[in-house]
Amino acid sequence: MGGLVKDCRAAVTSSFMGEHRGLPFDSVEAVLKQEIESWFAARDKNIRLSLTKSVIGRPGEVLITYLGATKDAHFNVYVGGLFTLVDSSDKTSPSSYLKSLSVSVDKRDFTR
Repeated sequence: MGGLVKDCRAAVTSSFMGEHRGLPFDSVEAVLKQEIESWFAARDKNIRLSLTKSVIGRPGEVLITYLGATKDAHFNVYVGGLFTLVDSSDKTSPSSYLKSLSVSVDKRDFTR
């Protein structure tokens, strides 16, 4: 799982640095969820993710927790994104740029 979440972080970071650059912060949470879920679905059909919790923390911070399962193990996947916010001149949501992204699985959360 360690290598899998490392690959996920690299792919999602690349996606946010390219096609989602300057995304309004109001839509970052939904796009981040979609990117994580679609990456896992494409990478490994045996892993099922279900959203447990999604929180907007401090300004520019998104925290997401998934319950993951394979045929013989259950685990939690933690996603934390920190974004730089740039105010736009109009009253819309500020533009956001990915500063850091962490995707991890706690080894203590594995159950069989």
